Amino acid sequence: MKVIKFGGTSLKDVAAIQNVIGILDRNLQPCIVVLSATAGTTNRFLEMIELAASGDKERAFSLNRKLEKYHLEYIRQLGMYNNSELKTEIKTLFSNVETFLTGIFCIREAIQRVCDAIVSNGELISTKIVAAYLKSQNKKCRWFDVRDIMITDNQFGSAQPDILQLQKRADQKLKPLLSDYDIIVTQGFIGMTAQGLPTTLGRGGSDYTASLIGEALEAESIEIWTDVSGVMTADPRIIESAYTQPDLSFKEAAELAYFGARVLHPSAILPAIRKHIPVLVKNTLAPNDLGTEITPESKRPSVIKAIAFRKNISIVTIESSRMLMAYGFLEKIFDVFSRYKISVDLVSTSEISVSLTIDNNVSINKAIKELQDFSTVKVNQKMAIVSLVAENIKDCPNFLCQVFQVLEGISIEMITFGASNVNLSFVTKANNLEKSVRLLHKVFFEQNEE
Repeated sequence: MKVIKFGGTSLKDVAAIQNVIGILDRNLQPCIVVLSATAGTTNRFLEMIELAASGDKERAFSLNRKLEKYHLEYIRQLGMYNNSELKTEIKTLFSNVETFLTGIFCIREAIQRVCDAIVSNGELISTKIVAAYLKSQNKKCRWFDVRDIMITDNQFGSAQPDILQLQKRADQKLKPLLSDYDIIVTQGFIGMTAQGLPTTLGRGGSDYTASLIGEALEAESIEIWTDVSGVMTADPRIIESAYTQPDLSFKEAAELAYFGARVLHPSAILPAIRKHIPVLVKNTLAPNDLGTEITPESKRPSVIKAIAFRKNISIVTIESSRMLMAYGFLEKIFDVFSRYKISVDLVSTSEISVSLTIDNNVSINKAIKELQDFSTVKVNQKMAIVSLVAENIKDCPNFLCQVFQVLEGISIEMITFGASNVNLSFVTKANNLEKSVRLLHKVFFEQNEE
């Protein structure tokens, strides 16, 4: 048994759906198919929420009706317009969205739990349509509501699944279906609290869902089908010569996801790591491309695999003479960030100062004010992190020498190397980002191809 996840672009039109059918036809074993909402649907729901909260109910309703019309046309193009049961289900889901939008309009506030209830409909709609289409193609298919097994906490917008409950419920409710059906279609991204309230796992959460289900059922493999042919050496929007890496280790994939590679959600690889389940990343629009296989061990250690980056970074430097020969100071600093739920990426220390990087965060001003009670704080904004990733990176021949030669003339604000043997990361001004990535890619990938 395997878990196969398709993103929104894999469902964007009839031609894309035919590619999905072709991919599933090649599969010779039972599978769980995890689907995102159709391309752009989640963004449309978020736009409606914003409009309703600002008092523009008519435009919010108009967008909802347009999105409903789009999906009904989608059903027609798939040859299922005579499926009255399916159309009724879809219309009911959009009607539910209007009810929630009315509530938001009345109080002029978009409460996160209501937002989750609205955007959850995107995955419910796409899976209803695809499951019905597969049945119309004489596939032994069953629609399954992932919320029956994906019990989460109540952190609406970024809910965390209860792994033990997921395991138990997947064994009881999902696993038995695999003996009667070849394809189980279910939703990514969404869950439900123990009290029955809809939640979402955060943007990109469909990959996470697929990996969690794979872990719970101890799948043979997890396939992530998207709109690019695997994990590339760099972002092709910046580097036109970027190419797909055929293989990565779990550690390499996790580092790349965390530091900005957009193909995988940062959390998606973790459940697979726990059960040593191989992950394959492939392109729905080019299914014959090899893609990237992610396995427990690196097949090519000490070889640079890719360059990742993250924008909109700030460096926070905390300086105090109290640090000198003192203990507990770092704990005090990180306690502040913890209480304001601010994630820290890179850390560098000296005798009397600590520099760290964070994403731009709405709570940062409150945290800085508290830090200033016992230290001097300086914040540098408009920064970017650039990371080179390879397992056993310290053993890459002439690695550091090449990096420093390439970056000569580019100001580096901070650098970390040695905390793990998987990446070197540095921080530079945002306006140096593209130049840095281009120079590094030329040295580590393009010259090797010549």
